[in-house]
Amino acid sequence: MPERLKRDILKVFGGLKQTVLWKFEEALPNLPSNVHIVQWAPQPSILAHPNCILFITHGGALSMTEAVYFAKPIIGIPIFGDQFNNIAMAVNLGFGIQVELSYELADELNDALEEMLSTSSYTAKAKEVSFVYHHRPVPPAVELVHWVEHVVYTRGAPHLRSPALFTPWYQKVYLDLITVILMVFYILKFIIGKIIKRKSMGKKQKTN
Repeated sequence: MPERLKRDILKVFGGLKQTVLWKFEEALPNLPSNVHIVQWAPQPSILAHPNCILFITHGGALSMTEAVYFAKPIIGIPIFGDQFNNIAMAVNLGFGIQVELSYELADELNDALEEMLSTSSYTAKAKEVSFVYHHRPVPPAVELVHWVEHVVYTRGAPHLRSPALFTPWYQKVYLDLITVILMVFYILKFIIGKIIKRKSMGKKQKTN
């Protein structure tokens, strides 16, 4: 990360009245009094704290799950892989803002922070999505135990296995379909060839 960008981000964080916890693997000089840099942090414990009001994240699956679980709105800075889809989902659901990773990151981050801190709808949506996530027939731990026991009692749960497991290898790679398509093309080529040959023979006979 360029030095200028680090300084700009610190300036944005330093302008906030809130305390900022930044997981960063480097000690930065001239640290604002409200900014604390840590190389490791107990993320679930921090998100679970009632004083945590938002979460700036790259949008990994685990971080998104924890944000939804603890009902925290997010500012997402996706970098690669599924992170773009994860952040887009949060934006579409109304509890996230996406910021592009660029040299203008600090300015966009500042705008996103002002928007999220001044608008209560993001937190409200985060709580709504979290309620849907938690509103299940049974807790996930109980459901996990149920399915493990089900597999054990039914000796591997063969009735739940996908039919694809028993599909012959030539069908898995679509060799049968390819064979049919090639046969159709061969037959069409043969028929068209016969038609063209008959027409050319008819023209020769008329010429003679």
